[in-house]
Amino acid sequence: MFGALDSTWIVAEIGVNHEGDEAIAADLIRKAAAAGADAVKFQTYRPETFVSATQPDRRTVVAGRMMSEGAMERLAAVAAEAGVTFFSTPLGLPDVDALNPFCPVFKIASGEITWQALLEKVAATGKPMIVSTGGAQDHEIGRAVDIILTARPDIIDKGELVLMHCVSAYPTPIEQANLANINFLADRFGVLTGYSDHTLGTKACELAVGHGAVVLEKHFTYRKEDQEFRDHALSADPVDLAALVEAVRLAEQYHGSCERQVQPSEEPVLPAMRRGLHAAMDLKAGTILEEHHLTGLRPLIGIPVEEIDRVIGQVLKTGIAEGFPISDDDLE
Repeated sequence: MFGALDSTWIVAEIGVNHEGDEAIAADLIRKAAAAGADAVKFQTYRPETFVSATQPDRRTVVAGRMMSEGAMERLAAVAAEAGVTFFSTPLGLPDVDALNPFCPVFKIASGEITWQALLEKVAATGKPMIVSTGGAQDHEIGRAVDIILTARPDIIDKGELVLMHCVSAYPTPIEQANLANINFLADRFGVLTGYSDHTLGTKACELAVGHGAVVLEKHFTYRKEDQEFRDHALSADPVDLAALVEAVRLAEQYHGSCERQVQPSEEPVLPAMRRGLHAAMDLKAGTILEEHHLTGLRPLIGIPVEEIDRVIGQVLKTGIAEGFPISDDDLE
């Protein structure tokens, strides 16, 4: 899936910014689609399989923001109607089974990268996986990749595994965004890479394109201001997301391809900037050409300078004045 993308996959991370309200969640999906997002992502959990019983207050808070399995399936239908991909992050083992019938992609949250059972269960679905790496050390990421490969040996070859560079600070200071780690993940693990952003604003996502991110994830909300839940402040609102999409699409044009090739706009100017072989002095017909007889001058007329070795030792059949080009027609 990800290996076949021809543009950066932009994910609006709704998460739990709906705060448990299905109508708001549906509205956010439509707003994300209208802003140009390719996908919307949620979080799926049950308080009792997510938060320790030693934190009853936290359980109460997350319970107020959870979305039922039935609601998730209905939201998947809303996303399909809006023309964006729906997927979610399972935060418990039962959530994988609940999501699997209607979730085409699975996201592993940064906090779950060390949880072998969840990695194995998600990999066993055979679905494409996005794995976030916030707070993870090199060896922890490597272990997670090994676990996934054991369950699905072909997942990298099929282009269905993306490692997301992520800094798990809310918000992330600009000087700690460390976007070069996108390249590190690609080089170190031989996988497709992306970026999950927690900085304020959208500039980091735009710059991530230049580091080769094939997937971008940005938190998304209907309103950033006057909200108690922290995720709203570091999220993009509909205006921000539309600007992000536009900036990323422009950045993609600047980024281009890793394949080295002469650009169409360069072709007309190449002859003028390259050098051709010219006479370094007045030369008579019959001259056996030596290196000191030749010089390279612009533009490239006749024989390119890099072909001088084949010209040395040949005989001129016509005289050539100093500064004039030498062509194959001038050689015997």
